[in-house]
Amino acid sequence: MKILIVASDKSELKAFPDKFIKIASGVGPVLSSAFTAFAIAEHHPDIVFSVGSAGSAGKLRIGDCISFSRVITPDSDISAYGLEKGYTLTSDRKKLGAIPLDGNSDYILSSSGTFAAKSGEGNLFFDAADMEAYGVALSSSLKGIPCYAVKIITDLIGNHVNLGTYGYTLRQLRTLLPEKVEEVLSAL
Repeated sequence: MKILIVASDKSELKAFPDKFIKIASGVGPVLSSAFTAFAIAEHHPDIVFSVGSAGSAGKLRIGDCISFSRVITPDSDISAYGLEKGYTLTSDRKKLGAIPLDGNSDYILSSSGTFAAKSGEGNLFFDAADMEAYGVALSSSLKGIPCYAVKIITDLIGNHVNLGTYGYTLRQLRTLLPEKVEEVLSAL
């Protein structure tokens, strides 16, 4: 089975063994979607994982490593056309919003190109937020490839964290990522 692991930064991939196909996409949903699409076309994976860090909306603690049930995005907002925030339309006018991920999880991940979103705004409720998972999941779902998001909680949404502190926390916790990926795979 070919498994593609997508992270925003090479440092998030260091703990993963070479049996995985690993790519670093850069930060944000646009880059993660584009790099995932390229990697899918080149490697034809059976499963895709978005891995890295996320901020907690309050319930999850720093150091938790979570697989999420679905990913949403507050970036999609065409509510002027009568759709709820978090939804858009495909070229054939099908409604596109939350993307299902791990059926064995109860946690919701919000993925945005900004740090501005807070759980509950625009009726979008979530447990944690990142910047890449929606892009990865979108590219995967459009190709019919199962996708999972495994994230380490490194900070709390709304609290300022400098890059040095964030990097240190991530380096200390990144070995949890492949362990959680293996746990998800064993449940399939």
